[in-house]
Amino acid sequence: MEEPVTPEPIPEDAAARPEEEAPSAEKEDVLQTPSASELTDDQIRSIMEVLLLVSDRPLSVTKIQEVMDGLQKPKIYEVIEQVRRHLTENGFPFQVREVANGYLLSTMPEFAPWVRKFYAPKLKTSKLSQAALETLAVIAYKQPITRAEIEAIRGVNIDSTLRTLVEKRLVEIVGYKDVIGKPATYGTTNDFLLQFGLKALSDLPTIEELRSLNSGP
Repeated sequence: MEEPVTPEPIPEDAAARPEEEAPSAEKEDVLQTPSASELTDDQIRSIMEVLLLVSDRPLSVTKIQEVMDGLQKPKIYEVIEQVRRHLTENGFPFQVREVANGYLLSTMPEFAPWVRKFYAPKLKTSKLSQAALETLAVIAYKQPITRAEIEAIRGVNIDSTLRTLVEKRLVEIVGYKDVIGKPATYGTTNDFLLQFGLKALSDLPTIEELRSLNSGP
């Protein structure tokens, strides 16, 4: 007759010890990439082209450094120029533009009519009103500025106009003025730079140029 098997005792602290989770090989594979020093110049350029292609926002130097470990700023600028030359010399219908504190892959200007026609319905719904344009211009040139200061310049109530600009992410609260009541101050966003094709605020156009940029199809 077989003797009964006595189960091994369970350690007293077993319930308190969390079960160790096995490392996810899939997760590690996704995050582990060769450092820039392990890549050839051609590989670095190709990766840069891929990042520009998949990014739907201007690609900042900081973001490039996060993705491409060890790639220094001078090398980044050099590779961006290499990408520009590669696109031009091989006749690609794309260009790398410096806009909104980053780099963006966009179509060449000669293809603009077809691009505008493709996006025409969206452009019509996103076009700014004259009141919004004028308010946006005041904020752009006078920022940081309070709502009361904007109204004093424009001479009209801007509550709904300001709300529209905030909803379109062209304007945001950037601080609070150190006066009684501490009113919010407003400034433009990176989306503003992106929509109007500006590298930085120092490239701001005149009000007439703003109107021209907004007069799409």
